[in-house]
Amino acid sequence: MKKIALWIMISAFALSLTACLGTTNGGHHAVKCPSCGYQFDVEKHDSK
Repeated sequence: MKKIALWIMISAFALSLTACLGTTNGGHHAVKCPSCGYQFDVEKHDSK
């Protein structure tokens, strides 16, 4: 039972990492307004 739980946790971690990798598209992020549904792009500013 511990092996199954371990594999589920490893799979969830790997899935979360791939979801983060999909959002790095240069310096732009798509933002969607929750009330009207309008989607627009914004530039990403790095904080140094």
